[in-house]
Amino acid sequence: MEIPLFESSNGLCPYLEGKEWLSYLTHADYLDIYLYEAMINRGFRRSGRIFYQNQCRGCESCVPIRVLAEQFVPSKSQRKIWKKNQDLKVTLQPAKFDAEAFAIYDLFTQDRFNCSATAEDFQQFLVKTAVDTQMAKYYDHTGKMVAVGWLDILHQSISSVYFAFDPKESKRSLGTFSVLWEIELCKQYQKDFLHLGFWVKECQSMAYKSRFYPHQLLVEGVWAALQWSPKAGTPDLESE
Repeated sequence: MEIPLFESSNGLCPYLEGKEWLSYLTHADYLDIYLYEAMINRGFRRSGRIFYQNQCRGCESCVPIRVLAEQFVPSKSQRKIWKKNQDLKVTLQPAKFDAEAFAIYDLFTQDRFNCSATAEDFQQFLVKTAVDTQMAKYYDHTGKMVAVGWLDILHQSISSVYFAFDPKESKRSLGTFSVLWEIELCKQYQKDFLHLGFWVKECQSMAYKSRFYPHQLLVEGVWAALQWSPKAGTPDLESE
C-alpha cells in the first residue's frame, strides 16, 4: 500500500535550540493498526490524525525508542517510585473529550511551556485519532485526577502518545510511574513492546526514556539494543 507523504516545515525544533523541524507527513481518518505499527517501525509517530516522520536536514538526533516489556527489569529507584504510587487507581477508556483530562493537560501545558491550552488544540492533538487510542486516567485515594495518558493499542505493541500530570504532584515522579504502569499493561495485553516515541540524547527532558531496560533504538531502519562494553566503557549497538 502506497501512502502519499508531504514535506512540512514545522518551525523551530521543540527539543534542540537553533534547529528547524522538518518532517514527512500524511493524514488519515482511519488507519489499520498493522499498517501503523509498520510505520512506527520506520520512525513514524502520530499527532491526532497526522502521521509524521522527522526528516530534519543535517540532524538525526530524534531516535525512536521502545522497551522490551516482558524482559523489563525495574531499577531500585523505579521500584521505589512504583511503591510510592500504589495508592493511585488507573482507569482506561476510549479517547474522547473529557473535562477532567483537559484541565490536567492545561495545567501541565502552563507549567511546562508557559502557555494555556485550548480545547480545539487538545482535541486535534489527543482526542481525534485514526487508531484504537485509550485514555489512562490516574486518580488518588480521594478520587482526584492527578494525571492522564494516551495510548495507541497496536497488534504487537502499545505506543505511548502523551502524558500529562498536575504539577502539584511532581514529587510523585508520575512520568516514570506512568511508563512502569504502561509496561505492566503491555504484559497484561500480551504486547511485546512499549514505544516511547523519540529519545534525544542532548535533550534533558527526554533522558528518562533511556532508563528503562532493556530497550531498543531504531538506527538506520533496524531496532538495535544498547550493549555496554565494561572494558571500553562505551555503548555498542547490537542489531536484533
